[in-house]
Parts: sequence; C-alpha cells; structure tokens
Amino acid sequence: MSRRRLDDWLSSFIEYSKNSEAPLSYHVWAGISTIAAAMQRKCYMYWHPHSIYPNNYVILVGPSGRSRKSDAITTARYLIEELNVKVIGEDNTQEALIREMKLSEQFFQDPISGNQMPHSSVSCFAEEMAVFTGQQNATFLAYLTNWYDSRDIWTRRTKHQGTDKIIGMCFNLLISTAPDWLPGILTRESVGGGFTSRCIFVVEEGKRQTITNPNLHRPSESLRNDLIFDLELIQMLVGEYTFDDEALAAYEAWYAESDQTILRLGNPLGPMFDGYWSRRPTHIKKIAMALSASRGDSLIVSRSDFDRAIAVLTDAEVKMPKVFSGIGRSKYAEDIDDILTYIKAKGRVSKAELTEAFYRNVDDIAMEAITKILSDMKAIEIRKGERETFYQLVN
Repeated sequence: MSRRRLDDWLSSFIEYSKNSEAPLSYHVWAGISTIAAAMQRKCYMYWHPHSIYPNNYVILVGPSGRSRKSDAITTARYLIEELNVKVIGEDNTQEALIREMKLSEQFFQDPISGNQMPHSSVSCFAEEMAVFTGQQNATFLAYLTNWYDSRDIWTRRTKHQGTDKIIGMCFNLLISTAPDWLPGILTRESVGGGFTSRCIFVVEEGKRQTITNPNLHRPSESLRNDLIFDLELIQMLVGEYTFDDEALAAYEAWYAESDQTILRLGNPLGPMFDGYWSRRPTHIKKIAMALSASRGDSLIVSRSDFDRAIAVLTDAEVKMPKVFSGIGRSKYAEDIDDILTYIKAKGRVSKAELTEAFYRNVDDIAMEAITKILSDMKAIEIRKGERETFYQLVN
C-alpha cells in the first residue's frame, strides 16, 4: 500500500498555488522542477547508449513585474528547501558553483548491485538569470551546456589550482528572465544548438489573475505539510525508470511522427529551434519520469504519464518561439512582435492610431519597414483609403 498522502504531487502543488497571480504554466513547470530536484541523480532511464536523468533546465520568461515569475519559483523553493537536497540561489560564480557541486557529494545504495553509489546533485532555483549567468558569459554558458547530460565524471583542469573532479554530476535549473534581457545574456553560440537546445522556455505575457489581498486566502498549511511529506518519499526513489508496453508503443509512434514532420514541413518552431527539436525526445523522457514520480513509486512510465508529458511540453511550445524574437534577427524584431500583438488585439487599426501608440519607440521610417514586413509575412493587410491607411489582421 502506498504511503503517499496525495494522489498526484503536481496536481496538489497546482492546487496549493491556486491563489497566486503567476500564470498556471509557471506553477506547472516549477512543480516539475521541484520533483526533479527531489529525485536527484538516483533515478534514471536507460536509453542506449546513455542514461537519462530527471534534471531539467526550465526558464520562465515574462515581462518584469507583470508576470509574477518569482512567485512560482519562490513557492517551489520553499518546499524543496525542507528536504536534504542541495539548493542554491542565483548569486554564485561558476567557480563557487563547481565547489558547491563537489561538496554536495552523497551516496545511495544501488538496488541491483547493493553498492554505494556517489552522486553530486544540485538544484538552482533563482529569480534572475542575468545575475546567475552574467552578461554573455560564454564560459559559464558552455559549462551549463556540458552539465546538462549529468556525466558520471566531470573534470576541469585549472592553471593554478589543479583539477576539479565531480562524481555523479546532476544539475537541475529553474530560473526566470524578462524577454528583453535575453539578448544581453545569451551569446550567439549558445542559441540554437548549444545551451538553449537544452532549455524549456515557458513564455507568458502577463499574470493569470488579480489578487488584491493574498492574505485573505493563504495556502493551506495542511496541504503544504502533505506536499513536503510526499516530496520526501519522492526523494527516496532509487532505480531505473522504464516505459510500460502501451507507453513505449505510444512513444515510438510519436517519435516516428516527429521525424516525418521535420522531413515534410520542417521544424514547426522555426530554424532557431532545430537543436531543441533534436533533443525533444530527451525532454519528454525527463518530464515523463517526473510525472510518474508525481503519482507513485512504481518507477514505471505509464501511457497516461507519457500523454501528460506531451501535453505539458506542447503547451509550452506554443509560445516558445517568442523567446528568440530579439536574438540574431532584424533590428526591428522586438518592435515587430509588439506591433503585431497590438494589431491582433484591435483586429483593425489606423496608421494614426498605431503611430500614436508606438511613436516613443518607432519612427516613421521604422514603422513603414515594420508594417511592410508584417504584410510580406501575410500577417496583416495594408489598406489605403483616401485620407487614412489601415492595417487589418489576416485571419
């Protein structure tokens, strides 16, 4: 009989967070990151020739102050800090983080061999990506890229301090940023096939709801205790995750269909996500392991776990392309997105109205260029009357 108090940890975490102003998607991914942090490197799925671990790189993206990114991260961090797991914040140099991972080494008993196995599992739950990585820090971004696959042994040789060696590395990341900060954070080399292909960007444009007085409906203390209790049980999980027969058949069909989509139509998310698309099967397995752990101790990924993982990831992918709108594109990229969003909201807008709304950021020459780009994209139609020009959204 299960010792769990909750039928499903993630669903209960969402219920616990229901009075937050942060978007639902932020809490879903904060919950998945929390489960991964508890599982550490003690759980894995073998997929020849590698073992895949539950750690994720989740980046919540939204405008500063309007999307309540930190609410979701803080809620998750308060729960995971109740466990005996290594959790760090954003104010760490890469050297300090490497030292933290070396010092975090623990041991668990392998259920098959009975041997004591080392692991150095660390999670970072931080509000400001710019503080954590710095501005276009190519070396640190390269380290993060390298750490994602949780190597058995990771070494770094330094000129003056010898060799750093980390046994059983596992780094899990939940962090946030505003979209306009990303061009200053990421290097061109890290976009596409590098660091960003390993990240799940959860993009929102505003908060979920308005809570005028959060003290009136505080989170349930008994539910919080149950979440911590079950999270401790999740932390005790050890061993290999496998798909059951139905889930495996569904995964194989989904994988084949994804390959056919690329061959016929190209990457649905755009060329800057080609690296991400190739890693999408790994993302799915990581998420599915966490969702299986969310509902029980079986170490089996069921068909419902797999379907849920697909649903969660594809929901995030709808808005994911917006994250790169200002990186490596035209100088008008950010303004194009803002103007198209404005026209979408109105349906039809005059040139005078559009100019009045954006004159602080976009001059006449830029406005002409942007509206032509949108017209060429067939996102809008430009209709010229005797006295006024109108921009009409294309349905």
